[in-house]
Amino acid sequence: MSKKRQSCDVPDATIHRLPLYLEKLKLLQAIGVEDVSSRQLAESLDIKASQLRHDFHYFGGFSRPGRPYQVDKLVPALEKIIGIAEPVPTAIVGAGHLGQALANYQNLELQGFPLRGIFDTNPKLIGLEIRGQPIRDMDELEKVITQEKIKIAILTVPAGHAQAVVDRLVDAGIVGIFNFAPTDLKVPEGVAVRNERLAVGIMSLSFKVKCILQAQGETVEEM
Repeated sequence: MSKKRQSCDVPDATIHRLPLYLEKLKLLQAIGVEDVSSRQLAESLDIKASQLRHDFHYFGGFSRPGRPYQVDKLVPALEKIIGIAEPVPTAIVGAGHLGQALANYQNLELQGFPLRGIFDTNPKLIGLEIRGQPIRDMDELEKVITQEKIKIAILTVPAGHAQAVVDRLVDAGIVGIFNFAPTDLKVPEGVAVRNERLAVGIMSLSFKVKCILQAQGETVEEM
């Protein structure tokens, strides 16, 4: 694989599709599928085969033209590209209902993101354990991040506290933030942020539902 193809200069849309490819390939691997064509893989994800091949081209293509992909080779190749071939220690900051639900999500660790710290300011939560991981006071944030070599933080704190927490996370060495707080964050160059706006997502879904109902001659008010 050339240095050019190892570059991180890849479109966001391609980056967002890579986990979808990996997830589908792991399902195929689990049922014993050895080879899959670009057309078969693309159709299973409702995209064009040309788009899939174009995405893979950034990383070398993975197979010769006209030949299927070998599932057992493509899975570890994508894991390495995405960055989960080796576990990426992760922390959750904010142990409210959402934070606790995410901490209980076992697939987080199965997908390569072992939980190494949970933090909150609520004294009623400090010391409680979620799947063997204690909820710690925010005073321990920097120490645990350093000791556990944590690089990704999942942020589930109120919007008004988010930026101050992010500043601490960045200073402690966090380079990736999965942000559930409904606010925009300011981070320095070299720190990646992915915003997950639940309200925006469900409103987008609401728009699509409205369009479907209108096409069927119904309205939300009639339901």
